[in-house]
Amino acid sequence: MKEKNLYNTLEIPGSFLVPGFSIYVLEISGVFDKLISDEYSDTINKKQKWFYIGMTGDPYYPSARAAFHRISGHLELSSRSTQNQLQIALKESKIVKDDKDLEKLNIKMHHFPIKGFNRITDKLLSTDTMIQLKRTPAYKNYQKQRQKILVLENALIFELKDKLLNKTEGVALRTNQIPYPEIYKNIIELVNNE
Repeated sequence: MKEKNLYNTLEIPGSFLVPGFSIYVLEISGVFDKLISDEYSDTINKKQKWFYIGMTGDPYYPSARAAFHRISGHLELSSRSTQNQLQIALKESKIVKDDKDLEKLNIKMHHFPIKGFNRITDKLLSTDTMIQLKRTPAYKNYQKQRQKILVLENALIFELKDKLLNKTEGVALRTNQIPYPEIYKNIIELVNNE
């Protein structure tokens, strides 16, 4: 009898390791003995594919983590984590009840880098450093760019909310208000053509 799963492979493109602004889509699929939604039909739909949309770019500090850093944070197991929204969503929606369910998942990350991130400082970002940085044009530019990406994220979440594990509802926008329309279009097609 042939032994299954002797080892696994993870390949990380270098662009996933570079800090910068981006929107990402986590595509989560699972192969379960029975449809999870049969047991929990009130919490998730009958499909065994789910999505989560996120962005990089910190709301306070002028930093934008690499995409790989974000996915690792999303899967953090510590209950004290503030970045493990995907881990929480998987458990709250009853997709994952235990480690055996985790083994049955496959997570694919679609990464859409967005230009405009410039490292402002290499100093430790203490409260004093942040007070100084907030007065600079570089910090104001950082926040302006981050806000555009946040608008894109919210528009995507609103449009796709019925297919997402995101807790937030997003914001409805007219087409001409959505920044980065090509990325928006690509993500809508990606999720809708599951």
